[in-house]
Amino acid sequence: MTTTLVLIASGILIGAGITLIWRDVLRNRRKVLAFVLPRDQPPAAHVAGEEVEITIQPTKARKPLAAFADLVSLVSATTSSEPPKPDRHEPTFDGPSAEREALTAVEQQWANLEPVISAGVAQVNTILATAVLTLGAQGKASWSYKNRGYGAYRRLLMGEESLGWTRIELSQDGTLMVDLKAHKDAWASINGRATTPAEGITRTAVSDLLSGCLKAAASRALLSTGGGGQAATAGDSSWSEVEVTVAASVKAANGALAQTGGNLRALAAAEWDPVLRRHRMTLAVEMGGAEVARMQIERLPHEVEVAVGVRDAQLMGLGRRRRIPIEGMTVHSLAELIGGCAWPVIARVRDMRSEPAHQRVPFLPNRD
Repeated sequence: MTTTLVLIASGILIGAGITLIWRDVLRNRRKVLAFVLPRDQPPAAHVAGEEVEITIQPTKARKPLAAFADLVSLVSATTSSEPPKPDRHEPTFDGPSAEREALTAVEQQWANLEPVISAGVAQVNTILATAVLTLGAQGKASWSYKNRGYGAYRRLLMGEESLGWTRIELSQDGTLMVDLKAHKDAWASINGRATTPAEGITRTAVSDLLSGCLKAAASRALLSTGGGGQAATAGDSSWSEVEVTVAASVKAANGALAQTGGNLRALAAAEWDPVLRRHRMTLAVEMGGAEVARMQIERLPHEVEVAVGVRDAQLMGLGRRRRIPIEGMTVHSLAELIGGCAWPVIARVRDMRSEPAHQRVPFLPNRD
């Protein structure tokens, strides 16, 4: 606005100056013509034919020019002394900010975790099947409120009915979170949240994380379907059918693993899980007396499942989950299954301890 007013004032002053100059030029022209008229010449000079010298003083004619020059200088100095103002609505681009770079890094880390998360969801869906629950397909990944975390939603289904939303997301501090919220207030008791560090996480760890968050939902679903009252009695008798075979198979597997320094140590007797509706026996997988992994042996309706979970990032990918039908199962066949699940971790730890530190090759996980 100031620049516009200055330019308008300059135009008015310039026009006034030009008008003054033009009027002065016309006035001086009339004076010059008056000097050369015959009636103004002296009679003697006209008769004698002498030349008449006419002298015009330019002092008055130059004063308007000098004033105009001063005016132009003043206007130029006024307009040039004020720096141009940038358009306040024009955005400036200084390159990607540190915050944008941090958000991009989280999005990339989530993309790297998605295969592991999907595998963990597949595992927990097998467990939830006993409670007629399923985690649905993953939606499009997005940022949560105020960019607290990046992840995606999945529906928690009981048969064909959707009970709530399950949000799996990665926060900016590297924490993987699972959050379940029911659609209806009547099912608010199933709401839950669980977190774990995302670095080095395996599909077994993702399955455990989801199981912890969905435990209340599974229990509520069992009560709703009427399957919770007689579960314990049925479960107590089911483990007794395989207890002797499992104990003998663990002993046989230890006999083979002892030659390499490996050992399987039971941490507790098999316990009935009323939520999962199955017996589970937990063992420590040891190498040289140090625990390197955990093993779980579970009794399913028609199978025995053996699973090994590894939390060390260097051993990521060595976890195993295998099943064997109960019908026709022998001590030898179950011992081979148990030893086969424990062997990858034991062998890798043994090789790492035998290699000099400077010759160790970074471990590439087996995605089997």
